[in-house]
Amino acid sequence: MKLFPSREILKRRADIALIAAFFVFIWLPTADSFLHLDQAASPNENRPPAACPTFHPTLDGTRKFLAGFEGWFADHFGWRRQLVRWEQRLKWTLFRDSRIANVLVGKDGWLFFSDGRAVDDITGARPFTDADLDEWLTLLTGRRDWLRQRGIRYLFVIPPDKQSIYPEHLPDWLIAHARSPRRLDQLLAHVRAHSDVPILDLRETLLDAKKLETVYLQTDTHWNDRGAFAAARRIASEISSLGIAAMKVDGDAFSETVLSEPGGDLARMLDREKDLIEKHKPLLAPRPPVELVALLPDPKLVTKAWIPGTEPLASNNPAATGKVVLFRDSFAIALSKFFGLSFGRVVYVWQQNWDRQIIEMEKPDIVVDEMLERFVISRDPREIRKGDDQPEVHLFGDR
Repeated sequence: MKLFPSREILKRRADIALIAAFFVFIWLPTADSFLHLDQAASPNENRPPAACPTFHPTLDGTRKFLAGFEGWFADHFGWRRQLVRWEQRLKWTLFRDSRIANVLVGKDGWLFFSDGRAVDDITGARPFTDADLDEWLTLLTGRRDWLRQRGIRYLFVIPPDKQSIYPEHLPDWLIAHARSPRRLDQLLAHVRAHSDVPILDLRETLLDAKKLETVYLQTDTHWNDRGAFAAARRIASEISSLGIAAMKVDGDAFSETVLSEPGGDLARMLDREKDLIEKHKPLLAPRPPVELVALLPDPKLVTKAWIPGTEPLASNNPAATGKVVLFRDSFAIALSKFFGLSFGRVVYVWQQNWDRQIIEMEKPDIVVDEMLERFVISRDPREIRKGDDQPEVHLFGDR
């Protein structure tokens, strides 16, 4: 009498188990799509997930749908959140490799966002070509002229990347390879030499504020409340110089509390927010009688489908005058806390291409483009210009 199964039976059982495991793993993503089994926190990738495209029954519509569906599926397939976090944590734990998360680990606990283009820019590896600069000039002058025909002012505002304000905290190997020209310097020189488009480069403002206080978060891409306040004051001052009244808000109108919190978006991209703590996060709160203005969705501005959380927002301040439409990226989240105090109404639109219908509806005194340095050096201005003529297009700044 045999006490154990034969080798043939064991092999058959192993094959069956392998086939069963294969089918389980193949169907897990589909199961998660319907049952939402993946409970992992969303990995912070400094961009909104791709939206599901709308299908139009034409040849061009089908092509666009298929191209958009690929991006949507890549951002939403089952168990993606858990798999991305496992990969981030494994590479960081074993190799201190942060490339998967586009995080550059600097000195003294500082983290920087880098998808490769920032490193190329710091090292001068890929300067703008003359054709690139002309395309940017065409975009900016075209926007300025379109507004001028409607009696509206224009201002292009560039918040600096963190590495432009705190280069001393970059890794030594990158500091040693820093070279000119930087793309932003090329662009500013070219536009100023060939047009009168108002451009506000906020690097000097943030460098001046840095002399007195820390203005960016160590474990996050963004400026902190101090940096956002300095930027908001400078932008309001520039708008005032263009002939639009702006209420001045002084720094002593706020009290400061310093918090210690889990790490910011860059730490979350490494799945290390519990270990990489943001130890000195300043929070500015208004002193009476100053009150922050509410920033609320405005249903009449929702002129197309928006990804949840990115809809246009508006602030209304009866104590001030002036109307502003501000096309923005995520840096305006902290900025809006202070910027709305200077104007009667501000509409914030989270995209880089223009929604001209919103501009026509609002009839603002000025349109402000707020575009972070890394988007200025990496975005194709032809793509943005094309998006200006397609109101259904929604080009995010955080991709």
